[in-house]
Amino acid sequence: MDSVDAILQAAERRFFEYGPKKSTMAEIAADCAMSVGNLYRHFTSKEAIVVACMERYLTERLRIGIAAAEACDDALDALRAFAQQRLRFAHARFASARHLPDLVALVDARHRDVLNAFDRRVIDALRVILERGVAQGRFSCTDPARTAGDIHHAMLRYNHPVTLRETPLAVLQEDLDRLIGLFYRGLHA
Repeated sequence: MDSVDAILQAAERRFFEYGPKKSTMAEIAADCAMSVGNLYRHFTSKEAIVVACMERYLTERLRIGIAAAEACDDALDALRAFAQQRLRFAHARFASARHLPDLVALVDARHRDVLNAFDRRVIDALRVILERGVAQGRFSCTDPARTAGDIHHAMLRYNHPVTLRETPLAVLQEDLDRLIGLFYRGLHA
């Protein structure tokens, strides 16, 4: 594990448990057995570490969704797997990290570009699934990129911190399956 990974792992544990406001660079440094100076060699500020932790979380959530979709031959199954795996991952993280909503709020307020960039990546992953569905004759859509954006925005409920924290996973999974069924009826070739 390199220094950046060690810093991010230590920072995530601290941020998720105590929140970014109650975590100091000195505590993060101590948690990963480094000097504060070493943290500043890799990150310009505590906020930069928060952003890097959020990027890491979002990257892993997207990676898990893409891997689930790629494991499915059928495009409808891929769409469902992509959405359900991302939901399961996010629900587990929000359930175990009481201050993850604080990180989301900070990044949303001060680094919206990070979230917008990941939205574009999610939409692109959905576009790939839709194009596969068109090629298989499962979906009929003339603009997969735009439709992917519409689908992503329709699923924002399954990204919201309050929803992820306060709604049982089984309820969200059932709701998401109904929504995917609605998408399929609209996309059905």
